[in-house]
Amino acid sequence: MLTFVTFLESQAVSFVLAAVTICTLSAWLMVHLLRRAEAPPRGRGVRWHLGAALAAGLGVWTTHFMAMLGYRTDIILGYHYGITLASAGIAVLSVGLPFALSAVPSNRSMRGAFGAVAGLGIGAMHVTGMAALEGCVESQSLRANALACLWGATFLGVMRLLPEGRRSSVASCLLIVAAVCGTHFLSLAGTGIVGPGIGDHPPNIQVTLSILTAAGAAFLILGAFIALEATRRFEAQETAHLRVLATALQNMSNGILTISHRGTIELYNHRLCGMLGLSPDVVFVGMRLDRFLQITGEANGWDADRVANVAHNHRLWMGRDGETRVEHHFDDGRILSIACQPVASGAVLTYDDVTRDRRAQAEISHLACHDPLTGLSNRRGLSEGLLARHRDRAPSSLLLLDLDRFKAVNDTFGHAVGDRLLIAVAARLRGRFGGDGFIARHGGDELAILVHGDPVRGEDLARRIVQEIERPYTLDGVTVVIGCSIGLCGVGDSIGPDDPMQRADIALDEAKRRGRGQVVRYEPGMIEAIAARGHLANDLRAALAQQQFHLVYQPIMALATDRVVSFEALIRWNHPHRGLVPPDDFIPLAEENGLIVPIGQWVLEEACREAAQWPAGQHLAVNVSAVQLRSPDLFSHVTEALARSGLPAHRLELELTETALVEDGRQIAHTLKALRQRGIRIAMDDFGTGYSSLAHLRDLPLDRIKIDRSFVAAALTDTPSLAVIRAVTQMGRDMDIPTLAEGVESQEHLDLLRSIGCDAVQGYLIGRPALPVPGRAPGDLERAA
Repeated sequence: MLTFVTFLESQAVSFVLAAVTICTLSAWLMVHLLRRAEAPPRGRGVRWHLGAALAAGLGVWTTHFMAMLGYRTDIILGYHYGITLASAGIAVLSVGLPFALSAVPSNRSMRGAFGAVAGLGIGAMHVTGMAALEGCVESQSLRANALACLWGATFLGVMRLLPEGRRSSVASCLLIVAAVCGTHFLSLAGTGIVGPGIGDHPPNIQVTLSILTAAGAAFLILGAFIALEATRRFEAQETAHLRVLATALQNMSNGILTISHRGTIELYNHRLCGMLGLSPDVVFVGMRLDRFLQITGEANGWDADRVANVAHNHRLWMGRDGETRVEHHFDDGRILSIACQPVASGAVLTYDDVTRDRRAQAEISHLACHDPLTGLSNRRGLSEGLLARHRDRAPSSLLLLDLDRFKAVNDTFGHAVGDRLLIAVAARLRGRFGGDGFIARHGGDELAILVHGDPVRGEDLARRIVQEIERPYTLDGVTVVIGCSIGLCGVGDSIGPDDPMQRADIALDEAKRRGRGQVVRYEPGMIEAIAARGHLANDLRAALAQQQFHLVYQPIMALATDRVVSFEALIRWNHPHRGLVPPDDFIPLAEENGLIVPIGQWVLEEACREAAQWPAGQHLAVNVSAVQLRSPDLFSHVTEALARSGLPAHRLELELTETALVEDGRQIAHTLKALRQRGIRIAMDDFGTGYSSLAHLRDLPLDRIKIDRSFVAAALTDTPSLAVIRAVTQMGRDMDIPTLAEGVESQEHLDLLRSIGCDAVQGYLIGRPALPVPGRAPGDLERAA
């Protein structure tokens, strides 16, 4: 007790209070700078560390020597200048440096270790400062010094071990003051000093020490004011920054959620609450993630299993090394895209409402495979369906439909009605046959249906479709009636996914060729026939240039005189490899590809050239196809042929079929009128077999009517055929239009036609088609096969 009392008597209270005040000020400055060093603004971390080191070192040094100014004021104490100044450096290095470095590691144990080292540095600085004493005899207790170092290390270590959430400025300052002052006074308690008494004036060293101590205190005070001003400015900047950040956070289009490694919410925005259907009042910082997901499930009607599954997924995402992206589909149709990015302190989750984008993508995908007008699948969707059926190899059929008379509806009522007609057809097919197969619009007025089942089922469905399509349609008060032709083929036995479409298209062409409302199944050999037609078409293009065509002439006899009065020019094709190609094989092909126009021009020129050499009383008949009649060059071809050959126009007769006269009757009548004005005669060929109309006889300028051979062949046994011949002959007589009967092959035919009153006849009985012989009259034509 005496020793303690003696120790107390050796201290000047005023200086002790000043030392504690300086220590408290330096402690506050150390805490402030250390916190800035722990969370530095970018580019200023080193400055805060350096400031914390200087504040800690100089604070401990100033506290020590301020207290020493009030120690043993009864004797003269001197201080070595070098050691005194060196002790300041030791204070910065041994106390300030480890104290500042304790802000670097995130591990609390490492921070506590650096704090303990700094506490030991307080003892080292004290021992060095005491070693600077001169002019006295000093004795120190090793036990007291060790206890003092342990005291400093304990208090500073505890100060740095405080959790961030529980660390307050007051507690930190008290622990620092306790560490510094406790170390100093515990060490002094074991120190003894013997020296000369003090005189009237203090020694110069005391004055110098006072100045140095005052300078240290001034540095600390100035540093405190600078720190206060910097704190105010930084807090103002941080407040403004946080305000901007909060504004941006609450107004961003995405929801954001930050989860700590402990599984609690650190940050969220109101946009997230709106996306999840939550009130902002029920979410708060520090809420457990499991609780957050539970109230989210309650707001969206999830059951317990779904909530547990969502929570499990979140834990999996947060445990991964990289980013996880998923899409969550809500029961009300909303779709949220969730990105979870694990970070060192936990995870950051961002939420984006992609409902509109996904719906737009779905609509684009739908439009890519569906026809916008009818809503049926389009060609791409049909191709995908065919590919799937080809892979499955299941029995199925492809039906390809072409709407008959659809062009007439478009031309008559306009494309708007045509579009509504297509919509109505699609709706009728969906309503009646949608359950039987996959329906698509192949393009224009072509539709396709994929049907499961055997070929018999496909054909049965095709016939029912034909009947259904033929039922009338009422569109905006307009009633229209159309039909359809169907080609079909099997899908399961095809070689590739594109084969069924090719085969069905070939079958459809055959159905249209046979007439309207027909159903034709693809048969083996059809593709080969198409290929053969293609080769024949290629050969046909070269035939004219290579002079493979020639003409034969069949005589026409007038019954009034029993004399041959005219010859019909008939074209023949002598193919170099195929031999003689029948006209029925290549004439339709020439009409399809347009070659009939140059071939017809050659026929006119060649026939006129040869007929010009015949006697004046012999006439020439040349057939003109419907394609030629529609060509604007027909008139010029005829007039040029006559001009080049020198054949008088009245000796030329052009034979036209009824089919050719049906299309664009007004323009055809104009062309025929112009030809007749030149003196050329016009005959209607095959009357009664095509689109027969009495209006043709009335409106068109005709010079002869040719009765088709089919009526003549059946006239002897078929009463209706005989009636047709009688009727046509009588009409011709009443309208002053001569008649000519084709296909006369027997004397009975000739006698019958003579009795009916036909004007002329033509057939094998009169003469077969023959080649002309140069230098001979037409009556001496050489027979040709």
